[in-house]
Amino acid sequence: MTSYPPPLRKASRTGIWIGVGLMVAAVAVAVVAGVLVWRLLAGEVEVIDADGTPHEVTLPADETYGTWVEPARPATCRVVDAEGGEVTLERPDGTYEVNQWDADRSFETGSGTLTVTCTPGADAAGTEVRLGPLPSIPGLVGLVFGGVCLGMLLGTAGLVVIVVTVVRRSRLSPA
Repeated sequence: MTSYPPPLRKASRTGIWIGVGLMVAAVAVAVVAGVLVWRLLAGEVEVIDADGTPHEVTLPADETYGTWVEPARPATCRVVDAEGGEVTLERPDGTYEVNQWDADRSFETGSGTLTVTCTPGADAAGTEVRLGPLPSIPGLVGLVFGGVCLGMLLGTAGLVVIVVTVVRRSRLSPA
């Protein structure tokens, strides 16, 4: 009676699919982090004229917003909430500049329904004021580094799983 060697089999492809899944997750993390950073930096902006008249605006509730002015065209603003209470305008924690606009004051939006009255500085007729979000620097840094680290971790893990699976599949093993 003749004895035959056992048939040879290759390792499962499951590792390849797990590695691909991890790499897709890495790309998804990068996209989500990018979108969140974009939203943090380019949130909803209201533009009003600094003409001394009250302007009713609706902003996202419970956010930190700022009055953004052009340095050469300063303006002074007064903000009142929906109940008629004065909203405190404070100097921002840092210096923020987006394009030619500087953050002049910061405030909390409360319910989001506000009345804003801005008056232009001397010789600054036709001045506009933008009401926009102030970025949270710790949040921004955490989001960028967290997104990069998590993306790299998932991508590297996916690549390692694929390489290990391909190497194992290339070696024939007895059944």
